[in-house]
Amino acid sequence: MKKTIITIGRQYGSGGKEIGQKVAEKLGIQCYDSRLIQMAAEESNIDAERLAQVDEKRANPFLFSVSFENMANGAGYFLPMNDTLFNIQSDIIRRLATQESCIFIGRCADVVLKNFPNVYTIFIWADWEARVSRITKLHTIGEKEAGNLCKKMDKQRGLYYNYFTDKKWSDPYNYNLVLNSTALGIDGCVNAIASLFS
Repeated sequence: MKKTIITIGRQYGSGGKEIGQKVAEKLGIQCYDSRLIQMAAEESNIDAERLAQVDEKRANPFLFSVSFENMANGAGYFLPMNDTLFNIQSDIIRRLATQESCIFIGRCADVVLKNFPNVYTIFIWADWEARVSRITKLHTIGEKEAGNLCKKMDKQRGLYYNYFTDKKWSDPYNYNLVLNSTALGIDGCVNAIASLFS
């Protein structure tokens, strides 16, 4: 298999992470998701737990950190931790993409790697009822709480993607392939993706 990079965007509860991991296993390549947080922590010497708190979240524009000295001269705003993490992760994603075939889950990897060859962008979505059911079982919570969590996480991911890319997260025109994991099932999505590269 020639070097191939797959990026996977996903609705919360659609099974996108599981699909990415299974495709990676099937193709014999690495899948990078939350591992990128630990890698960013090691490169930046910033605590991984602190980075995890802002992962895939846009910065609150009203909470930017500013030094007292720079407040006086009106210059030198510090980058929000969200932007710092995004920049570090983007550097790591680009470096990995030059070294190996792999899969990236989220982190705006489709746009970070827009000028790289052999990058295939995928978005996974699912029917609302299936997403709620999946999150209910995954976190052992009620349907109402699971539904609220799906809405919250989708909004968070959408704002993050839109903020860092100037594109709309759920727009199918941003992706090479859009799959409904309710219609195809997790393994059906895995087989559909893997068949393109095996």
